[in-house]
Amino acid sequence: MHVRTFRIVPFLFFGSFAAACSSGEPSSNQATSEAPAASVGPASAATLASARSAGLPNARQPLDHVVTGGQPTQSQVGSLIDTGFERFISLRPTSENGAGWEEAGLGDGATFTRIPIAGAADLTRENVEALDALLSEAGDDDTVLYCASGNRVGALLALRAAWLQDMPAPEALELGRASGLTRLEPAVKKLLGIEN
Repeated sequence: MHVRTFRIVPFLFFGSFAAACSSGEPSSNQATSEAPAASVGPASAATLASARSAGLPNARQPLDHVVTGGQPTQSQVGSLIDTGFERFISLRPTSENGAGWEEAGLGDGATFTRIPIAGAADLTRENVEALDALLSEAGDDDTVLYCASGNRVGALLALRAAWLQDMPAPEALELGRASGLTRLEPAVKKLLGIEN
C-alpha cells in the first residue's frame, strides 16, 4: 500500500493544463452526474449541489460530508475549494491518464491523499483500512473522494461498510452502487460473499 498525504500550498491554475487533465475513463454504463444521492440530508444536499455546480463528474453523496465522483480538473478543484471542500482523496495511480498532477498542489489549505487502486487486485483490507482512517480523520471536513468514474470509490466504500462497519453485505453493495460502483461489482460481490 502506498498512501501519500500532502499539505497543499497555493499555486496558479493554468487553463491548458486543466484541459489536458479533464479526460476520464468513463464506461458506457457509468452513472451520470444527475444520479440520485443516497442518504442525503438538508445540510449534505447543499454539499452535493456545490460539487455538481463545480462540475465534478458523476457527483454523488453516499455519506455525510463525502462527495464521490470521477477525476476533477484543476479548475473544478479550484471551484470545489472555493465552496468549502477541504480534503481530496484520489484512488487513481499516478500512471493513469489525467492523474498525478495533484501532488504539485491543489489550493490553499486543501489536503490531498492518494491511495492507488489499479483494479480488483487492489481491493484489499489494507487499502480499505487506509481509506477508513482518512475518512475518520476528515470528520466533518467536506471531502471529495474520486477515481476515474466513481467505480473504484464505490468498491472501497462497499467493502468498508461490510468489513469495518458491520453492514450486511447486500446493504453494503447498495451503498457501493450509490457511490458509483459499476464494473468492479462482480469482484466486490465475491469479496462480500454474495452469489450472483
